[in-house]
Amino acid sequence: MAGIYIHLPFCFSFCLYCDFYSEIDCREQRRRYLNALKFEISERVDYFAGVLPDTIYMGGGTPSLLDTEEIVELADILRNRFKITHLREFTLEANPDDVTPRKLDGWRRAGVDRLSIGVQSFCDDHLVWMRRRHTSAQAINAFKMAREAGFDNISLDLIFGFEGLSDEQWSNNIAQLTDLFPEHVSCYQMSIEPGSELAALANSGRYHEPSQEVCSAHYSLLQQMLKKAGYRQYEISNFAIPGRESIHNSSYWERIPYLGLGASAHSFDGHNCRCLNLADMKDYIDAMEGNVSIAIRSEEILSEDDKFNEQIMLGLRKTAGLPLSSLDSSRLATIKPALDYLTSTGDIISENGFIRIPAEKLFVSDGIMQQLFI
Repeated sequence: MAGIYIHLPFCFSFCLYCDFYSEIDCREQRRRYLNALKFEISERVDYFAGVLPDTIYMGGGTPSLLDTEEIVELADILRNRFKITHLREFTLEANPDDVTPRKLDGWRRAGVDRLSIGVQSFCDDHLVWMRRRHTSAQAINAFKMAREAGFDNISLDLIFGFEGLSDEQWSNNIAQLTDLFPEHVSCYQMSIEPGSELAALANSGRYHEPSQEVCSAHYSLLQQMLKKAGYRQYEISNFAIPGRESIHNSSYWERIPYLGLGASAHSFDGHNCRCLNLADMKDYIDAMEGNVSIAIRSEEILSEDDKFNEQIMLGLRKTAGLPLSSLDSSRLATIKPALDYLTSTGDIISENGFIRIPAEKLFVSDGIMQQLFI
């Protein structure tokens, strides 16, 4: 298995909390960027050695801003250049207010079979504060339009852990989502990222993060309500109807090869090499057009210790855990005292050759994992 990620860094406006690389949409710049993407696709056709990609993920930014014919053209180029004969999953991220019957039809013509819709909240006051462009009604309508257009694999996103979110509002958000009953749910705790508008508000004392006790309680409520509604948690932030887990995103946690295309995109060869494209659209375009002589990507070669730590970090994100047989035996012996201690405290469960973090401890999983790093 292998996956292709395309970063489409165009936004109509910037969300309060976001630190993903993006630029305000400009049609001329978009045209040049898409041409640059075509150059990079041609340059990277030999990236997968003997493996055919079977997932495509178009993220951003806001991919749903693009014209449908632009999405169709990109999809056709990927299929042709990488000789893709079968896709197990083709995801496109969409903002609710971009969703129209015409766009939905175009996305299906492109081969998109999974939508990831950024709802974030069903409370209009919170959506305005977050600088989201849509309303709660638009989010619900977008989901229903997608269903009517034939999409039977839809993921919805929610955000918790921000100042002003009451227990009742969070419970109502989850209830509204489960009433829609998407196949997949992603939920993230809002964090203060350097350079974001939220960071500026926090630095000026106009925003205060809620306590970890409050955030933990909201996370626990999320787990309980989604489980009751029929969802299975399969990763720290991700829940799905059994069998509808994200195939593409799972490749990240399984250390399966993936190729990232576009400004700021990441790639991994499945072994020890990670690549990062530069996060500057102008430089990316200029380099791909041959106007400047700069490297568009940097490489990191992982040491054996790095690989071990990464296996721990990514494997323990999954509720299924990590098979001990996949770990280097000498390094596993080194961390055995720490592993035995965490098992004795209940922070780690060890059974049937796997280690995993119990559901009630996933909220503090970062601290648990770090104790097992070399």
